[in-house]
Amino acid sequence: MKDKVLVFFTRIPTLGKTKTRLEPFLSKGQCVELQTAFIKDIYNNIKKLGIDIIVNYSDHGDLDILHDIFDEDVYYLKQEGKDLGEKMYNGISYSLKNYKKSVLIGSDLPLLGKEDIEMAFNILDTKDMAISPTYDGGYYLIGMKEANKDIFNMKYSTSSVFNETIEKMQAMGKTYGVGNIQLDIDHRDDFLRLYKTLKDDNTIPCHNTREFVMNIMEKCDANE
Repeated sequence: MKDKVLVFFTRIPTLGKTKTRLEPFLSKGQCVELQTAFIKDIYNNIKKLGIDIIVNYSDHGDLDILHDIFDEDVYYLKQEGKDLGEKMYNGISYSLKNYKKSVLIGSDLPLLGKEDIEMAFNILDTKDMAISPTYDGGYYLIGMKEANKDIFNMKYSTSSVFNETIEKMQAMGKTYGVGNIQLDIDHRDDFLRLYKTLKDDNTIPCHNTREFVMNIMEKCDANE
């Protein structure tokens, strides 16, 4: 059995299915461009870790879109389940059949660095689970050494998801560690916060996202 694997949980960038909560601030086409930029930048950072990657993708859209982004050595696994929690559980559960430690991340995280992933795996060296929060009260990363379905059994897209998950871990007697907080891009305010962050720090390694965001904001300024 191999030591560790990263599960990249993502939608296929598809018109009308991707980043819809950013509409009408962004057009449907721009939402697709933004999601594609996120995926490219996250992958460019995480592949530096040199670990196995499972792309756990939604069943809407053309899989060739992802084939054009990822290298040939990644494994593709279609998301299965009736809701978000079940889909994440199934992704983690499948990966732990062949690996000792599995970390699952989302795809709305252009500021994610490889150090965030390294921290999670370091936590799993001594703890049962790892989890990393987002500013909106959710989490963007969860890792474990044994698949646990109850951890994922809750209502998602609320501001209490992270805290509820921590409470579940504590109630089950699981040891855990918490990683760095990150910005999850779902709404217009998130996009504007991302713009400010990128404008203030030009060293953040997310070339595709930076180019897209700056172009959008330049157009907004020109129209004012």
